[in-house]
Amino acid sequence: MDWISFFDSRHIHYATSGPNVARGNVCIKCCWCGHDDPGEHLSINLAGKGFRCWRNPTHSGKNPAKLIQALINCSWEQAQQLAGQEKALPSDFLGKLKAAFVKPEKATQKQKLKLPVEFKPFSNKPSALPFWAYLKARGFSHDDGLKANDYGIYYASQGNYKGRIVFTVTVDNELVGWTGRTIYKSDQVRYKTLTHDQEKANERGEIPAPAPISDYLLFHDRLDAARYGALVLCEGPFDAWRVNLLGDSIGVCATCFFTSTLSKQQLNRLHSILPRFGRKVLLLDEGTFAKSAKIRADLVTLDVEVCRLPIGIKDPGELLSTRVLNEVLNKKIRRY
Repeated sequence: MDWISFFDSRHIHYATSGPNVARGNVCIKCCWCGHDDPGEHLSINLAGKGFRCWRNPTHSGKNPAKLIQALINCSWEQAQQLAGQEKALPSDFLGKLKAAFVKPEKATQKQKLKLPVEFKPFSNKPSALPFWAYLKARGFSHDDGLKANDYGIYYASQGNYKGRIVFTVTVDNELVGWTGRTIYKSDQVRYKTLTHDQEKANERGEIPAPAPISDYLLFHDRLDAARYGALVLCEGPFDAWRVNLLGDSIGVCATCFFTSTLSKQQLNRLHSILPRFGRKVLLLDEGTFAKSAKIRADLVTLDVEVCRLPIGIKDPGELLSTRVLNEVLNKKIRRY
C-alpha cells in the first residue's frame, strides 16, 4: 500500500518527522480518536507492518483496508480495492454483470450542474462568521474574502458540504465540479469533492460531475482570458488563490491541479494554456522536489521553471505578502 500517494491524492495531512514519528513511518491525526487527538498520533508503517495509535492501542491493525475505510468512510469492498486486496466478488456483481449485457431501454441524458443553493457568497451574514474566522486564521484579509466571489469561491453552512469553503470549477462558463475544504480540525476528511460516479452521486442526492476534478484546472476560465506575464502552478486550491491575490499587482496568476500529480487531461489543458504566458513557474509544497521534477519533465517542452519556497514556509498558501512572492519568483513580472 502506497500510503504517501494515498494521502496526497486525498489531501490528508501527514507528518514525516516529529516526536511521534518513528523511522519508516508517517503519522496522521487518529481517525478513531477524532477531535480528542490534539496532534498526529496514528503511526503508519510505510513497509506494510500496520498502524497504531499512540494514544489508544486499540486503534491499531495490520490490514490497510481497515484504515482506508475509517479515513474516507467508504464500503469495505471499496477499501479492499483501494488496498489492492479485492479477492471476492463484490456484493453487486450480478447487478453490474446484468447492466453490462442488458441494453438499457433509453439512454439517460446527463443533467447540467447547477450551483447548489447551499453555496453562499461571502457576506456579513451570521452564517458566514465561522468561515471568516477560518480565513483570518490562514492569513486572508477581509478584502480577500470579499474577492472570493470573483474566483468562484463560496461557503456552505448547510447541506452535503456543510462547514466547508467551496472552490468551484468552470470550463467555458459551464460549471463542471467543485471541492470543499472543511474549516473544522475535528473533521477526518479535509477535502470533499463532487463525485463523477453516478451511483455515489445518487447516494448523496447530487448530480454527478461530468468528469473527475483531476481532469480540470482550478480557475480555468480566468486563465483562458488572462493577460498576465506569469502563471504559477500549485498543488492545492488555497495555494492557488493566495498566489492570485498576491500576484495580481505584479502580473502573476495561478492555478492548481488538486493532487500531487498531473492527469493526462490536465497536461492537455496546460499544453493549450501555458504558451500564452511569458513565464511558467511550478511552486509546490515544501519537501516535494521529486514531484516537481516529475511534473517539470512532463512539461519539458513548455519551459516550466521550478521555484522553491522560503525556509519555514510549508506551502504557497502561507505566503503573506506580494514582496515575498516576488522574491520567490526571482524577479518582477509585468502585465502584457
